[in-house]
Parts: sequence; structure tokens; C-alpha cells
Amino acid sequence: MSHSVRFWLLPLFLSLLTACHQDAKYDPPATRPFLLSDKFYDVKALSPDKAIVVGYNGKILLTTDGGKQWRVRESGTDLALYNVQFADAQNGWISGQGGIILHTADGGETWKKQESGIPLSIFAMAFLDKDRGWAVAQQATYLYTSNGGTSWEERRIEASVEGVSEESTLALVDPTLFDIYFLDEKTGWMVGEFGKIYHTADGGTTWKEQQNTLLGQAGIDDALNFPTWFGVRFANALEGTVVGLEGKIAKTTDGGQTWNYTAEELSTTTTDSFYALRLTGADGWIVGASARVLKLQEGKWQLTPLGIPSVAWLRAIHFFDANNGWIVGGYGTIVRTTDGGKSWLRSVG
Repeated sequence: MSHSVRFWLLPLFLSLLTACHQDAKYDPPATRPFLLSDKFYDVKALSPDKAIVVGYNGKILLTTDGGKQWRVRESGTDLALYNVQFADAQNGWISGQGGIILHTADGGETWKKQESGIPLSIFAMAFLDKDRGWAVAQQATYLYTSNGGTSWEERRIEASVEGVSEESTLALVDPTLFDIYFLDEKTGWMVGEFGKIYHTADGGTTWKEQQNTLLGQAGIDDALNFPTWFGVRFANALEGTVVGLEGKIAKTTDGGQTWNYTAEELSTTTTDSFYALRLTGADGWIVGASARVLKLQEGKWQLTPLGIPSVAWLRAIHFFDANNGWIVGGYGTIVRTTDGGKSWLRSVG
């Protein structure tokens, strides 16, 4: 698989969902807010029982009763929606295909379009508060707002090509950025194609590359062979993890000054991609293709079955607190835990 595969193409290559939870109640398709054909890209838990899910064809779903019932909220678009973020209980944003950004000021009940100013797919966002936010997109492009998205400032990452052959330069200078995460108002990271890991220590004024310490590891001696990273999270200022194509995971314990692959820690090897992760202190989760779920146990990532028959790709995971969390993905997959991941139940709308 090419390391420059775009995120929005990946679901085309992944397997079908095989079965539903045996305790799930069946509803006629015409009365259900989502179907087996739905693709969900992100989820945000706003309380133990309230969550918002976004996905393909402009779909926005809202539940306030833990997934017993879902309501479709009007998005005003049929473009794919990739990411949903909230700064507080009322103010949230959704980003997606074609540069679309939507905003809610009433906890997700209604959404209005904001002008991003770019035609590029926006894959992820991070908000420091209801005014200050970031978004990352294709073609090394990222956005910043200081007024809650009323206006967005377009910026561009200048990728380093030091030590790169002339043939490789054109590919490396234009990486797609897939995820962004801020630990606090000064400290943040962005990740994307060709293994790019960017770090800011000044609130986004400047960004510096951090991935070159991975050269020479796992047989990788050329920047073009770095795996694309889809997700980045930090548990604290020093400990962080990135996940990406072909089951690659890398971690840092010094704030990103050095990174090391961790694939050898898995209980079984895999070439299935990982798309998203959660880190909270010693607790961690990773989700990916072929229904792969990893849990951080005693400092190592271990495969953890959900207990639900599925081979769907899993695209996002989010917890409201230590007990209440959600995972969403392809083929209408929405699953929920209320016991910190000891057990998961499928939501069927």
C-alpha cells in the first residue's frame, strides 16, 4: 500500500461488517437513522449519555440517552464529515470534505456553515476555547481562528527536504495533515503523510519537524518510506504516541525529541492501519482497520477484542470519562462502553 494513500480512499479497501450484536433490537430500515451502508468517521461524547457522530454523505447523529435513540441533525451538505470537536458543552465544530466547516452554539442541535476559505478536505481540528482553534488539511495546509470560526486564517507548513533526493522532494513538500492535538495553549503536534510529525512550543507561531529520529529504525532509511500517521495524542508533556499505516505505532517519552517504533510490543503482528487513539495517564486505546482495537496494559499495547463480531474498520474513539466511551467506524458501526471498556455494546439506532 502506498504511504501517500489519502484518508478518504481507505474505506474502499476494507472489509465488510459481518454481524450485529445478538441482543440488538431490530428496527425496519425506513425507521432507523443509520444503516449498514453508513460510514462514520468521528464521535464526540459530551456527557455519559450524550454523543455526536459524523460521517459520510453529510450525516450528523445525536443521542442524549446513551444510544437507545439517535436523531439525524441537518448538516446542509452531502459532503463527507471527518471530524467533530467541542470547546464546551454548547460550542462545537465539524470539518470535512471540500473545506467544509460547520458550527453549533446549542450543543449540536443545529449547525451552520462557516467559511474556511479553502477547497481542501479538512481532516481534524483542535480548539483551546470557544474562540481559538486549529484545523489541518491537504497540501500541507492548516487553519487558525481566533474568533470561533467567524474567519479562518490559512497557513502552510514548509516541509524540510534536507538530505532528500531531488526525485523525492516534490512528494515530501506537500504532505496531507491528518491530525492535530494541543496539550495546552502553547504545546501542540500535527501529523500526516510521509511520517511527518510537527511540534509547536509557542502556540502555533512556529512548527518544527520531529520525525527524523525514526530514520534507521524498522529498516527505514529513506524519508519516503516513513508510514503516514493518522493520529497523535499525548498523555502529558513528555509521553506521546502516533499511529498510522500498516499497523505502525511510535512513542516518545521526551516530548517528541526522540521517537521509537513500538510494533514489537504487539502480541501479534499486523499490517492493518491504525486511525485514532486515546491517551489519559496510564490508560490508552487505539482503533483501526479490520476491527482492530488495542488497549494499553502495563505499558504495552495489547490486542483487545470488543466482544462483538465485526471486521469493520474503526475510525474514531472518544471517552467522556473513565467509564463512558464510544467507538465508530465503517458499515454503520457505533459501539458504546459504560464500564471503561470491559464490555462494549452495539448501537443500532
